[in-house]
Amino acid sequence: MTRVRLEDIERFWRDQNPRRRALRERIDARRLPYAVAVENLSKDRNLGNLMRTANAFLCGEILLIGGAAFDESGSGGIYRFERLRHLADGETFLAYAREAGYTVIAVEIDPRAELLHRFVYPPKPLFLFGSELQGLSPALAERADSRLMIPQYGLIPCLNVTISCSIVLYDHVTRAHADLAPAPVKASKYQLDPRSGRA
Repeated sequence: MTRVRLEDIERFWRDQNPRRRALRERIDARRLPYAVAVENLSKDRNLGNLMRTANAFLCGEILLIGGAAFDESGSGGIYRFERLRHLADGETFLAYAREAGYTVIAVEIDPRAELLHRFVYPPKPLFLFGSELQGLSPALAERADSRLMIPQYGLIPCLNVTISCSIVLYDHVTRAHADLAPAPVKASKYQLDPRSGRA
């Protein structure tokens, strides 16, 4: 397990060669104006997997509310390329979100929530996800600007948090940034950065 420490990640990048640093800068230049926040995820591997999803959809930053530990293997090392911010509690998170100009959207199973396919995205959304077992804390969910829910039609009462995040980010990026070209394909993989020499 790896504990997210921003200073360690920055130290990692200071030691990298110019080519890898240039790759990170090119990714940063393409990031989209939205963020993902997670509150106290109870399964460490899920957070690592969620980081892979955030990277695939050019998430601007990932905010970790409360706990900051995760299983490094879930992220495949991509956490080093992401913009991570650890916020101690809900109050600190909300203060940062307001200061940064985000519209906080609680992704939660709630009869008051708007269904995903009808949702109109604001210019700078921040998608807020809660723990796998408890969901969002009521105090934080109530202070979100809006609520969003993925409709489901079967017997399962809820989706894994990483799957939920993947669905929401795909929908947001393909609708709000419809002119964004996907990464080119080489064989059976995406060529994430043609100048990097690696798929």
